[in-house]
Amino acid sequence: METKDIALFLAIARLGSISRTAEQLYMSQSTVTTRLQRLERALGYDLFIRTANGVQLSGPGQRFLPLAEQLVSIEQRMLHPDVTETPILRFMSGRAFVSVDVPQCLLRISRHMQVHLKVRMGLYDDMLNALLTHQVDFCFLGEPIYHPHVKLVEFLPDAIDLVVPERHHFVHNFPGIRALSNEPFVAFGRSSSPFRKRVMNLLAKENVYPNVRAELDSIDGIKAMVAHGLGVSFLPRRTLGDAAFKRIAVIPMNHPAWTRPTYIAYPDAMENQPITRQVLELISGYYQDLERIPHSSRNKDGVQLPCDNP
Repeated sequence: METKDIALFLAIARLGSISRTAEQLYMSQSTVTTRLQRLERALGYDLFIRTANGVQLSGPGQRFLPLAEQLVSIEQRMLHPDVTETPILRFMSGRAFVSVDVPQCLLRISRHMQVHLKVRMGLYDDMLNALLTHQVDFCFLGEPIYHPHVKLVEFLPDAIDLVVPERHHFVHNFPGIRALSNEPFVAFGRSSSPFRKRVMNLLAKENVYPNVRAELDSIDGIKAMVAHGLGVSFLPRRTLGDAAFKRIAVIPMNHPAWTRPTYIAYPDAMENQPITRQVLELISGYYQDLERIPHSSRNKDGVQLPCDNP
């Protein structure tokens, strides 16, 4: 197994295409394919699944990826011992957090730390495996992960608000949760997603079982469908700073049950590392500042607007 083949594997994984990799590295496509096959024979398993649009990592390929990055990094440090390597921090997040919290936190990290940042989207079910196989360093979560090798830090929770079209009659007279039984509903996330389960459980406690007209895993998609009158929905409050621009209205539930927790998870092997403490301090600073936002800094719906202070 040659390190140059491993580096080639990383290039293919990044570009998602053998042809684009060959073009970028000024190699023939047959050479790229031959070297990839040589690496796969040495490992004893396929690294990619061929698709109509290129290639994607196989299950073994996903597990090999962080190891390959480490091998190439070690070789570079051996070849250039006098060069200080910039650390790489890898984050994973669901769609709700990546719309506001993640970019704000990473902005602070980039201002205070000399690091390269990598972010990937992922489902809640995928995050535990990503942490345990060292594919990522930190995960933003709306529900806890319980595992002996995963550490959790809880931060400022987020309210869950009802969103309706801007001219909906609920805007001026919301009679209560039970009125949602007669409204078409647009659900955020799959039926198995933690956020959707939380919302549906809260509604069930009020004997409300909404008529789900559509389901999406896109925050902006939910807002667009609500704005066009396809139904009402529930979203985390910190994603609603653009509500007026999106032509939707926000109705707070004003009850402590209607909140979603905020967690950062990381592998226990990173617990005592200085870089971990610094990351958590910067993330904590963001949420502390968010909690201190005065009422005058909220939009007309009472939604807290995110801050970008360093």
